[in-house]
Amino acid sequence: MAVLDGDANEIVIRVVYDGPPEAGKTTSLRALSSSLAQRAVSPEEGGDGRTLWFDWMEYVGGRYEGCRIRCQIVSVPGQPGLAERRRLLLAGADVVVCVADSTPAAWGRSLAHLTTLQADLAGATPPLGVVLQVNKRDVLDAVCLDDVRALMVGQRAAVGVVESIAADGTGIREAFIYAVRLALDRVRELMIRSELHSGPPDIASADELLAYLRGREAGARAPRVESSEASVAASLLHEVLAVEAAAGRAPPGPPAPGSAPRPPDAAVPSGAIWPPVEGRAILYEVSQQGLMPRQLSSGDWAAGLGSGWRVVSCRDAQYASLDLGRAALIQWARLHALSLAVISPRRCIVVADGGDGWRLWQIVHAEESLRDLLQQALREPSADAAAYRLCQTAQLLLDADRKLSHAPCALTCSIDSVGATDGVAVYIGLMPDAGAVVEPHPEIRASPPALLRMQLGPLVQRDLAERHQGLSSALARVPRRFVHSDTILATLSGLLRPD
Repeated sequence: MAVLDGDANEIVIRVVYDGPPEAGKTTSLRALSSSLAQRAVSPEEGGDGRTLWFDWMEYVGGRYEGCRIRCQIVSVPGQPGLAERRRLLLAGADVVVCVADSTPAAWGRSLAHLTTLQADLAGATPPLGVVLQVNKRDVLDAVCLDDVRALMVGQRAAVGVVESIAADGTGIREAFIYAVRLALDRVRELMIRSELHSGPPDIASADELLAYLRGREAGARAPRVESSEASVAASLLHEVLAVEAAAGRAPPGPPAPGSAPRPPDAAVPSGAIWPPVEGRAILYEVSQQGLMPRQLSSGDWAAGLGSGWRVVSCRDAQYASLDLGRAALIQWARLHALSLAVISPRRCIVVADGGDGWRLWQIVHAEESLRDLLQQALREPSADAAAYRLCQTAQLLLDADRKLSHAPCALTCSIDSVGATDGVAVYIGLMPDAGAVVEPHPEIRASPPALLRMQLGPLVQRDLAERHQGLSSALARVPRRFVHSDTILATLSGLLRPD
């Protein structure tokens, strides 16, 4: 529903608060209204004070590429019987704050609601960001926040997590600010695609929204905003994007003596992160880890040790201005977009103010590598189980080699740079500098047997053979269900054969 209102020189976005019944949606919006000194409206509440239609608040604050930011803030009714009203309100969202009740008795229902919400938003293009506002943190036995974050990572959900106590306003403003940043990231993506509508918003007040919902329930058609590119504000934003795309790269500036650059945090501006919505959720999660960059012998900066994330900035990935950093980001984003079929999904790239200039960072989730799978084979209780695990690892390695040969740049195929996501081989390492990309040369790739001997040989001959004395005969019993079974079994058997 985001629109560029050229006459008012405003970007209008809608932040929708969703969640299961009595999780704290209305309380959150009223706490936010108090924090922002704005009036909240709740038309026709029920006798028990529960929301029947929606809660509404407007807030104008901050600027986006010279335009004021007007936020329409809406909460949905939680009662199951009002699901159609909820659906209509979600359809107009630019970002959703999912308020979850973190008390043990209600946590399961909150998780189920989040799953439903993600399904409801699955078809949005560009995707809508979701902030999980974990509410009622003042309850002594509330679910552990680390468990919540681990669950989001395990589900591969692009969801940012913020704690709150809506009753006293704790965390409410932080969740809202985060949501606005996600919405503006999506606005930028709409601008790039030339899909951002121009003109006044179709719904500009609580009364108009109420009339719209009543009309839909009576069978009336929804109002529609027509796109227009004639406004001065629209032309200005297109010009800004064009300048960023054409900007060149600046030479790296001198490092600040004796100090590390500031790590990226959730406050990076719109247009400085890719992918724009999922990346913001990743960045928010990572920034909660208390990153401490340290310089490697190569001159690169790295952070995130022990956090489950790799946060790395190349030595020369430093820029004199945000515009120059964004130009580099565009090049890296293109390289990542062309490589989506072969790289692991939980990653983003960010341009952040490092204190000594703007610095580009890669953030990559530390996925399980093929070396880790081989270590699991070492721990298998039987030679047959170890042999099967070994063949499975070999198959993934050869699958990755085939896929990486078609990548837009040369990516290393090794047991450390390749892992598996949902049983599919993916590249889990860092991407090369987009300014110095080397194209892959299939003619110089190692043959499948040579690749297996080079990558698996040392572990097979030294560790696995010692741990499982009957490994050679167990390989002969492995079912030939792998695509490269003949090559794999012949090569692995050769590695175990005495000279």
